[in-house]
Amino acid sequence: MTRLFISLVLGLLISAHAACASERRVTLSVSNMFCEACPYIVKKTLESVPGVAKATVSFKDRTAVVVFDDSKASVKELTAATAKAGFPSELKS
Repeated sequence: MTRLFISLVLGLLISAHAACASERRVTLSVSNMFCEACPYIVKKTLESVPGVAKATVSFKDRTAVVVFDDSKASVKELTAATAKAGFPSELKS
């Protein structure tokens, strides 16, 4: 009986944590994109960040729209990843 109770409590805690996480969508302004290959690099860089579900990069607008799980990634991590790849970015207001 005790094992069943502990299993139930752990299951509820895990479910509650998952419910607190949410999918977030942000737009980043991206610098240093000078050629048609740059958006591909930025996209792959953002998609390599754990928690990122999708990244869409526009060379014309110099932006990246990123959909991510905010319990696994943050805007700070996204901008750090692009900066490390040579494409500094910031949250677009």
